Amino acid sequence: MPRNDIDDMHSDAWWMRVMDNDLTLDEERRWQAHLAECQMCRLEWEAIARVDVMLRTAAPPPKLPDDFTMRTVTQITRKQKLRRLLSFMAGVVIFAVVAWAGGICFDVTLASVVRAVNAVISSRQILLAAFVRTLVGLTATVQTFLPLMFGLAAAGMLFLAPNSLMATAVFVWYRRRRSQSARTG
Repeated sequence: MPRNDIDDMHSDAWWMRVMDNDLTLDEERRWQAHLAECQMCRLEWEAIARVDVMLRTAAPPPKLPDDFTMRTVTQITRKQKLRRLLSFMAGVVIFAVVAWAGGICFDVTLASVVRAVNAVISSRQILLAAFVRTLVGLTATVQTFLPLMFGLAAAGMLFLAPNSLMATAVFVWYRRRRSQSARTG
């Protein structure tokens, strides 16, 4: 059978009805009987009653001056403006320090790059002269060895290429040997 929260004396709905004095006479009798039996609910009810007495007997809050709200808003606004100004100033200082440190690092890096570019530009003539001498030397060497290189290439093509004389000779020899072993076998 589903439990009805309004009739369950441990539910929040029941406690809200008790606090609002919204119980019928029969429900009030059942509530008093339940408090006599259930120690947990009795302790909680007594605590609520003590808080209620304290709230009723407490002194009324002090009367605030008429301009309290305006002064408070003004003070909060001033503090917010001061915080924004301090945040902005801290940002400016941090930016200045980072820019200064970056400028020093960039200056050192830029000087290194400039030196490297100057070295490459000034060594260009030396490198170009060395390159030209190397090309001239290679040309002289190639002219000397050119006939030998053509001869070796022709011999390689003649004997080592897949359709060359050497490959044809080896193929013919292998076929003969195979046919001879087939006749004898």
